[in-house]
Amino acid sequence: MNNLAFVILDGNLVQDPELKELGNDRKVVNFSVAANHEFRTKDDNREFVSYFGVEAWDKQAENIAKYLRKGSRVTVEGSLRQDRWQDDNGNNRSKVKILARNVRFDWIKKEESNQENAKAA
Repeated sequence: MNNLAFVILDGNLVQDPELKELGNDRKVVNFSVAANHEFRTKDDNREFVSYFGVEAWDKQAENIAKYLRKGSRVTVEGSLRQDRWQDDNGNNRSKVKILARNVRFDWIKKEESNQENAKAA
């Protein structure tokens, strides 16, 4: 039986996406997304940022690398995956990342449209 490890994340790219070509027409792109949060109590309101690593494959990877840049707003739907390895010193390491199923970035069209409307006014 499969367990559920699904995530929806909305935020902005921390840096430009990094596209790698692996051969046999396989491509992978990695990027990080910053998501802003608020923490409220009766006496205090605080804001903080969380950073999440995201990985996407093949055609989706190409489109992400082509259209997104640092600061681009995205909504990512995907599953959580934990990678495990040993470092050069033999220490066990791990990292949880989001394996993207869908990356929505139609914000670009809306932002460009808003900028064009502002110029026309």
